Amino acid sequence: MLGRGALVAAFVAAVLLPVAAASGASQLKLALLPLPRAALGQDGRSLSLAPDSGSDSNAHAASQTTGNVTAAQLKRLGRISGYVLDYGTPFSDSPAVSEIKTEVEHYRTAAAARKGLGFWRKQELDVRALKQFGLHVSFQKVLLPHAPQHNWAYLTVGRIHGLKPIYGVDAQMVEGAYLLDASVAAGSSAAAKRLVPVIAQKFDRRFRLARQGRLHGKLFKLPRPKPGPPAHGPKPSQIVLTRGDLGSSATLRHAGYVSPRNAFDEYAISAYDLAMVQAGAYGDLQQEVSVAASELEVKYFAALAVGAFAHAGGGGTATAVDLSGVGDDAHGELLQITIGSNSASEAIVVLSRGKYLDFVVAAANAKLSAADLQSLAHKAAHRLDAAVPAA
Repeated sequence: MLGRGALVAAFVAAVLLPVAAASGASQLKLALLPLPRAALGQDGRSLSLAPDSGSDSNAHAASQTTGNVTAAQLKRLGRISGYVLDYGTPFSDSPAVSEIKTEVEHYRTAAAARKGLGFWRKQELDVRALKQFGLHVSFQKVLLPHAPQHNWAYLTVGRIHGLKPIYGVDAQMVEGAYLLDASVAAGSSAAAKRLVPVIAQKFDRRFRLARQGRLHGKLFKLPRPKPGPPAHGPKPSQIVLTRGDLGSSATLRHAGYVSPRNAFDEYAISAYDLAMVQAGAYGDLQQEVSVAASELEVKYFAALAVGAFAHAGGGGTATAVDLSGVGDDAHGELLQITIGSNSASEAIVVLSRGKYLDFVVAAANAKLSAADLQSLAHKAAHRLDAAVPAA
C-alpha cells in the first residue's frame, strides 16, 4: 500500500453498480466488484468513503507510484483501467483498523494480469524514493489462505522519525484478466494482518459471483461533492497569501478549491490552491493549504513534503534555511538550479498547525537569499496563525 503511494479523509456513502445479466468476465462492470462498506464487517462499519474512490485510470495509477512510471507504460503492460473503493485513512492514533481499500484492475489478457501482479509487487518493495523523503519502510510476507494461485501479500511498516508508525497489509490476487488488490491499514501490525486475509477472501468470492452472473446490486452514485471549505473550522481560502503580502504588482493566475484527489494529501478534507506571477521578488509563486482529518496525517505529509521538495531539484543544489523563529514547525529550503548559462532559484516553505498543512514554492531568475525565504515564511505563518487557533 505504501509502495503505491497510499500515504494518501472522507466522504460518506458507498457505490454499487449493476452487473450485466449475462455471465462471463468480458461483461463485468468494474464498479460493482470492490467491496462496499456493508461487506466490510464490523471493522469497516464506521469508516467513511475516501476521496480517491472511483475510476482509476492508467494516468492516475501511474501518479500513485514512487518510481518514474507512466500511463503509457501501464498501457503497454496490458492494463486497461481500474476501480477502487477506499474507506478510512491510514493515519490513526487508535490500534484498531483505520482503512480498508479494495481495487480491481482489468488487463487485456490473463497473461498480462500476471505480469501486472509482478510489476506491482516490484513497485511495492522498491522503497528507495521513500527513503530519500525520510520515510523508512520494512516488509514482512503475509500468507493468504484460500487465495487464487497467483498472489502476494506483505505487511508494510512505515516510519518517520518522531512519529507513530503506520502499519498496513497490501495483498494482490489474479483472477483471469483481472487483478484484485485488498489493503488494510491499522494502528497495529496484528490488526492489519488479522483482517487482510478475510477481506481478500470476501473480495475474491464477490468477483467469482460477478463472473457467474450471480452478483446484483442496487444503483448508487459515487458522491463527488464540489471542492470547497471544510464543514467546520477556518477556511483555507483565508490562509493563503494575498497581493497585499507580496506587492501590488502580483498577478493572480489561479485561486480556488481543488479535489483532494489532486492535492498533495489525497486524504485531505479540503484543499485550496493559489498561483501568482510577478509576486514581489518572485516571478512565480504557488501555494497549497489543506485540511486533514487528524494531526498525525498533517505531520506525515509535512515531513514528506519537506523530503520531496529537498529532492526535487534534479541537478540543483538544496540548502536548508533555519526557520526556528517562525513557529508552526516551519521548514525551509533554497534550491539553486543551473542549466547551461541559465540559473534560477526556488524558495520552499512548509508549515503545519493543528490539522492544517501549508506549503509555498516561489521561483525567481535572480538568486534568492535566506532572508528572502525567511520573509516569505513569516508572511505565510502570520496568515496561518491568524486563522487557525493554537491547540
